[in-house]
Amino acid sequence: MYTKKWISISTIIFFFFLYTIFSYAEEEKKKEELKTIDESKIEPSFNLNNITKLKNIVIKYRSNVQEHHIDDGKSYLDGNAFIEYLDTKIKADRIELNWKNGDLYAIGKKKNVIVIQKGDNQYYTSRRFHINLDNQKWNADNVYIQEKDYVIIAKDIKKENDYSLMKKVIYTADPFFIEKKDKIPDFYLKTDFLKYFHKKKYVITGPVFFYWYQVPIPIIFPFLYIPLKKDNSRISSFGITYPRFLIQNKKITIENIGFYFPISDYFNFLISSSIYGGEKWKLETKMEYKFKYSYNGYIHFNYQYLSNKKFDYQFKWKHYKDYNSNSEIKFNADINYYFDNFSLVNSIKYEGMNISNISIKKNFQNYFLNMEASIIQKRNNGITKLRIPEISISMRKKPFFIKKPFFYPLIMDYHIFAHNYIEYSSILPLLKKIKKKIDIQTGIKHTINISTFIPVNPYFKIYPRIHYKGYSTWNLNSCTSTLFQKTDALTDILFSSLEGFLELNNKDFLLRHKISPIVSFRIKSYLPLNQNNKNDLIENRIIFILNNNLELKIKNNKNLKDFTYKKIKIIDLFQVKTFHFFDKNYFHLEKFYFMGYTNFTKYLKIKYKGGINLYKKRKYNTFLFDSKKEKKRMYFHFSFHENIEHEINFFNNKSEKKGKNRYEYFLFDKYNYAIYPIPLNFKIDLNSTYENYFNQKKLFNIFLSINGSINLTKYWNIEINTDYNLLKNKISFLKLVFYRDLRSFKMNFNWVPIGKDHYWSFFIGIKDPNLNKLLQYKEIHY
Repeated sequence: MYTKKWISISTIIFFFFLYTIFSYAEEEKKKEELKTIDESKIEPSFNLNNITKLKNIVIKYRSNVQEHHIDDGKSYLDGNAFIEYLDTKIKADRIELNWKNGDLYAIGKKKNVIVIQKGDNQYYTSRRFHINLDNQKWNADNVYIQEKDYVIIAKDIKKENDYSLMKKVIYTADPFFIEKKDKIPDFYLKTDFLKYFHKKKYVITGPVFFYWYQVPIPIIFPFLYIPLKKDNSRISSFGITYPRFLIQNKKITIENIGFYFPISDYFNFLISSSIYGGEKWKLETKMEYKFKYSYNGYIHFNYQYLSNKKFDYQFKWKHYKDYNSNSEIKFNADINYYFDNFSLVNSIKYEGMNISNISIKKNFQNYFLNMEASIIQKRNNGITKLRIPEISISMRKKPFFIKKPFFYPLIMDYHIFAHNYIEYSSILPLLKKIKKKIDIQTGIKHTINISTFIPVNPYFKIYPRIHYKGYSTWNLNSCTSTLFQKTDALTDILFSSLEGFLELNNKDFLLRHKISPIVSFRIKSYLPLNQNNKNDLIENRIIFILNNNLELKIKNNKNLKDFTYKKIKIIDLFQVKTFHFFDKNYFHLEKFYFMGYTNFTKYLKIKYKGGINLYKKRKYNTFLFDSKKEKKRMYFHFSFHENIEHEINFFNNKSEKKGKNRYEYFLFDKYNYAIYPIPLNFKIDLNSTYENYFNQKKLFNIFLSINGSINLTKYWNIEINTDYNLLKNKISFLKLVFYRDLRSFKMNFNWVPIGKDHYWSFFIGIKDPNLNKLLQYKEIHY
């Protein structure tokens, strides 16, 4: 995804342009926070409908001293002057208003500034502000505009009918400067000229310079041309994709060298290139579009050339409709095609899979129709699987409803699915000796689900369900057909929970045990067309489930009548499952399974599970009903998790004093040595896994994982991630991350000395989200 860095910057700089009215302040403004103007008790007002050409404008005002010159059509407000019109509020030392021509002047005396509020959220300040309420032209000087994450300072600004002009502009996102902790920003951008055109909605600037502690650094942009988007249903953007530099294994990589521009109101085009250390280069083109009815998408082509005449290319087309759209027909496309000339050369195989699909979905009142085509391209073996078409219809109904409490609604889901399946084994021209293979198969599947709910009595409830799947296929190559049917009938009986209490030590301690039993009957039948012995394809099972909860209650107040209990959870859940297979001749245990967990506190957790599988699962050679074999085995898994949060204080000096400005985080003793806490946050995980495949192999592992961080100071942070193998008595993985907050910039160093891939990386870049992909340096060594 290419970055449109200056779109965000232009939005920041010209946010106030879009609202027509601006407010300003001097560059050396007061350090106090600006507060919302609240003048709810204003009573005097001007209604300009009759006395001026300004229509539908009511002006409310207040001040210490007021002068109204009826003949001249002017009013003068002095001392704590306040005026409100439409959704704009102005507060200044003096305000002059001409009723006849609509000129309004606001003036701030001495160190006082003008405060202007537009709507609920925007606040601006200035020493001089003039606006004409009729033509909405205005001008001001010594402008200071502050938002949550940035500050804009300008010496002069002027708005005309077609454009707005801003001079001597400074932009900074220094957090200490924004929070009034420093008078000078550590990093800022500066330009002498900036012009915004209202109708065409674009910005053009003069040269843009970058400053570090008021010292210019060698980063200069000769100009910026940035259109702005107002209507979200159209695409309109123009600019360059600023390159990103990266040093990897002592080789320079340059990414995203290019530009983007609008073809029309609905299309946007990008072309960019990347160079990777002289070994390969990449060319990327992308066209975005956005039509009415909420249709969006893009067409993307990526070509990559490697050394030794190797190349690959990829074509993508993605088309989608907004989820908020109320249309009953939805068309989506996600095409992803890849080709290279080196995957199978010299027996080199590259793992990868490209999946493409096109779908059309039509919603009806009680059902929906979906048509889809999909392609699966496996890059490692040259196999392409194509499904065209895929048609599915799904519906859900409640056939009947009996109002008697014995029987609840009967719900039926029906789904029919048809497909044509083609598998094509393609090879490269260099390997012509390998034969091509095409396999074509057509199939159709029915699925019916029926369920209901029967409350027999207060002690247990019955949930009967039936799942039916019918599948038939026809193979073009072998001229063979297959019919497969699967019926799965389940009935769950849920018993009411049983609770037992044990009182200890004269009711001071109360042990509570809760049991929730469930019995499930399940009958499965598999009916392939060519199967002679159908008895082997009928499975009868009984499943017993027992859920256990155990907690200890301790009386808080022994001597009071109105006492309460403190709960300590010993077992949050302990579940036991047994699967029994039976027929008319025998009844045996097939599988035993248990699991449980306990969260003693939010910092201490224990989980475990285990079981025994005594029989293998059957595997049926059908296209949709293949199931993986589950081998005979005994297994157990245990995990212990603890979260440690702590602060270390090396000193305990009572003569502490708090620091100021950006040092308010620290406390200082009488010798001006900093005293500060060091937060620790560590997560300890102990995982043990045991698997015994009978007479085959055994697996047993115990790992201790430690993940955490330590803040040496507010601006230094160290992260540790490590895995330790207790059986082999060695560290299998170790990663260290060093992070440093540098006000407007951030720096981190990642180091993996132990693990599968050893590497280190260094990064330094600006934190401002509008510039973070433009100003950064990164180096990686493997």
